[in-house]
Amino acid sequence: AGLDAADQAALEAAARDIAGLFAAAVTPPPIEDAIAAAYAPMAGAPVAVRSSATAEDLPGASFAGQQETYLNIRGAEAVLAAVKQCWASLWTARAIAYRLNSQVDQAGVALAVVVQQLVFAEAAGIMFTANPVNGKRGELLINAAWGLGEAVVSGAVTPDTLTIDKASGRVLQRATADKAVMTVRTAEGTHEAPVPERQRKAAVLSDAQAAELSRLGARIEQLYGMPMDVEWTLAGGAFAIVQARPITALPPEWRMS
Repeated sequence: AGLDAADQAALEAAARDIAGLFAAAVTPPPIEDAIAAAYAPMAGAPVAVRSSATAEDLPGASFAGQQETYLNIRGAEAVLAAVKQCWASLWTARAIAYRLNSQVDQAGVALAVVVQQLVFAEAAGIMFTANPVNGKRGELLINAAWGLGEAVVSGAVTPDTLTIDKASGRVLQRATADKAVMTVRTAEGTHEAPVPERQRKAAVLSDAQAAELSRLGARIEQLYGMPMDVEWTLAGGAFAIVQARPITALPPEWRMS
């Protein structure tokens, strides 16, 4: 209460105090038991533990990426610890400041944690089912990079960018980037690694794959009835959709009179 969004030191101090409270607290046994019971049939499979806050994706503000995601988490104990860390991440300095600047009631926010089986992605990225640059609803924009999607979401890598005609799936424009880093799995978690030289300047998606992905995007948009921001992965030649949210800041579609 009473924090100044511009006072970074005070924000960091508050965030450290709150994180300490979460770390010292005991997860309520019914919640802990339910999570462990749900994870048990997965037989220790690696999962993504992801935050989803009630203040995300508001009409006037997008909170995407404000809270934490933990990838390649294995074992019930590690999953429970990551869930607690996700809860605590509702109160990072960045998230508190963003809510202050956006005039969102700090006491009115809540956070759910999504636990998903991890896709061992060879490539991943983001797809917008309307063009966020020019507002054209008949175009999709796809960002693609090697490895897990975290490098794209965090901005660690400049991804390939493809503009697709939504009706036909045809690639209208392609910019293939020099992709220097990728997010890869480790024994416990993930880390950023150099992209092999032969892949750095290679296109992540073929025209046929881009068309297939665009068809999935069009179906998702049709399901929700609005332009969507979609996170996708590619593993073993098959696409998987891991998240879809409304596009919150789409410019009006420019038309010639």
